[in-house]
Amino acid sequence: MTISTKEEKQSKLGKKENSQKKPTPWQEAHQKYLEEKRLMDKILKKNQEQEESESLAEPSEEVEQQEKNERPMIEILSSEKPTESIRESENISFSDKLPKMKDYRQRKLYRRLALIISLFLIPLLGCIYYISPLGQLAKVDVIHNQQVPSEQIVKTANFKINEPLWEQYFSRQSAIQKIQKISPWIKAVNVKIVHFNQFQINVTEYHRVAYLLTGDKYYDILENGQVLKNPITQDQLQSGLPILEGFTSKKLILKTLKAYHKLPEEFKQSISQIKSTPRAENDQLLTLNMNDQNQVLINIDQLTKKLPYYAKVASNMQEPGIVDMEVGLFTYPYPKEEKKTGDSSEKISDSDSENSESVQENPQA
Repeated sequence: MTISTKEEKQSKLGKKENSQKKPTPWQEAHQKYLEEKRLMDKILKKNQEQEESESLAEPSEEVEQQEKNERPMIEILSSEKPTESIRESENISFSDKLPKMKDYRQRKLYRRLALIISLFLIPLLGCIYYISPLGQLAKVDVIHNQQVPSEQIVKTANFKINEPLWEQYFSRQSAIQKIQKISPWIKAVNVKIVHFNQFQINVTEYHRVAYLLTGDKYYDILENGQVLKNPITQDQLQSGLPILEGFTSKKLILKTLKAYHKLPEEFKQSISQIKSTPRAENDQLLTLNMNDQNQVLINIDQLTKKLPYYAKVASNMQEPGIVDMEVGLFTYPYPKEEKKTGDSSEKISDSDSENSESVQENPQA
């Protein structure tokens, strides 16, 4: 038994010595690297010498023979490189094969953490904003209003200062409807938030396009054809706007104004007043009082077609009179009043003057 144990010990010691004598894989790789390096240095040196010799003379046969002998060695070394890379890849651990795995996990963890923080942070910021002065209405401004006072608009809107901003903003439609009922001048209303916690009421008003003469009072006519109820004085009339008389229909007013605004500016300026003088057979007949003391009889739908001929016709008239464009184009003087003698019973009519009232037809009609 003792002998066997001694033999076993000796065998173990022999194995240890063999294992110590046997080089490690790293040592083997290092030795191969050194051999390859020596070989490559040798090859490079010979190539350099060969290039120098070629520049002086032709290469000798011995150098060619040496190159032939060295080529198999290079091929053997190149064939051994893949096997070495395979061995090295086998020795690499899983964590070394995936070096970005830790970074990927950290990024994913940060994303989840940011999502959780935002879920708690957003409601918190909302509560802080709601309580802070930025969440309360600080001021109300009115812009683009000329006919309706700003104080009246703000009072009608009934927005409350230092009260929650968004609750009043979401219920702004009721305030807009109230503002639109204040005055017929108001065409549209818009409410928006400015400077974080202020309301701006943008008012769009109808334009004044003409005046309606009723008796001795003047009334504003808006672009939608509505006639305002409050009269104005003659001193308040705006120059450049037409004066309508005798109109009772909103539809007829709009149709007349539409045709009037299609005229050139020079024709607009030459008209001082537009009268509605309907007849039984023609309810769209207009009588235009011109600035040169003439009168023009014309239909509404013919206003833009026939009125451009007026300037030429008026230049041929010897005295102020009537230009009839209702059917054709005629000119004649104003009818003269009957003269009375001292005797109220006797009336003298000037037959010659009546005969001299000629009716001229313009061939341009």
